Amino acid sequence: MTDYYDELAEVALGWLGWTEAEALAADVNAIVVAHRGRVAMLGAVFGSSDGATQSDQHVRSEREMTPALYDAVFG
Repeated sequence: MTDYYDELAEVALGWLGWTEAEALAADVNAIVVAHRGRVAMLGAVFGSSDGATQSDQHVRSEREMTPALYDAVFG
């Protein structure tokens, strides 16, 4: 579970450029949606080197929903 939170922090702080306070205040789903939006924006501006479309790309932070992950995300 720690890896999942580390990955979300990497996305929020690195990819999105949020402050630590903004990342901690954000809902998990907001981070995932914002990351998708950033990837889509970068693809629209710079294009994709492999020709993949947004729908072809897989967001690393999407995981199979397990009971432990559900509890961590939704309390």
